[in-house]
Amino acid sequence: MKNIVRTLILVTAVATTSLTSCKKKNQCDNVTCEVGQVCDDGTCIVDLNQDQHDDAYGDVLIKKMNMMGNIKYKLVVFAGGASIIEPGSKVITPNGTEHLLSDFWAGSGSLRNMDIPIQSTKPEVGTYKFILKFSDDFTKEVTNELTSTEIDVPTVNITHAGNEVTLSWTPVAGADFYCIKLTELDMVNTKPFFKRAMLPASDTSYTFNTTTSAMPGWMRQPSELSSGTSYWVALAAKKVEAGQAPNGGSKNFQVSATTKQQIQW
Repeated sequence: MKNIVRTLILVTAVATTSLTSCKKKNQCDNVTCEVGQVCDDGTCIVDLNQDQHDDAYGDVLIKKMNMMGNIKYKLVVFAGGASIIEPGSKVITPNGTEHLLSDFWAGSGSLRNMDIPIQSTKPEVGTYKFILKFSDDFTKEVTNELTSTEIDVPTVNITHAGNEVTLSWTPVAGADFYCIKLTELDMVNTKPFFKRAMLPASDTSYTFNTTTSAMPGWMRQPSELSSGTSYWVALAAKKVEAGQAPNGGSKNFQVSATTKQQIQW
């Protein structure tokens, strides 16, 4: 009987020793991964169960303007994606200058900057890096390349006679399409009265009627226009980034070259 007990004790000790020697140390115990990653056998990998925010984007473009005969430039920044938030989101210029996107928040799911000062020299070309933060604490980095390519500001003649506004212009070499707007002089937090976002590059004139909102392009009622009040009529020649299809939206422009003129209603 003593031999049997002694044998059982020995077997138990051997089994315990074997289990202890086979137990693997958790390789993730002291590993801290970035947001959007998980630890796998000591290595941080992408967490495929977390939303990767594939709709996130960042875009920069040059707005080129003729201001009283002088050519001026403005860097315009766009960024967005579902559930994007302003705190923690920023864009970094090629020389390392940071612009916090909270400085130009444009509402849920969209960021745009219209506050970077107008300047006499063209904005810095190169890679702009966007650090975008989302409400689920995910951070995503996207980039956009701004090249030195630009086009001329259009030379345009604008007339307002009776119920019609007519624009005629000289073709702009390299333009992919044109955009026409009728806006208030102070455009902050307003939308255009009239806008045609994507007129063919072959066009050299356009006329719109100012009495009926049934004409394509009216975004507000013509009746909101006040007699004796001045408004802007603008013509912009647009060039998209290399490899991008022409699109009337703001994303993926390379340069928007604009001439505008005041008219009195």
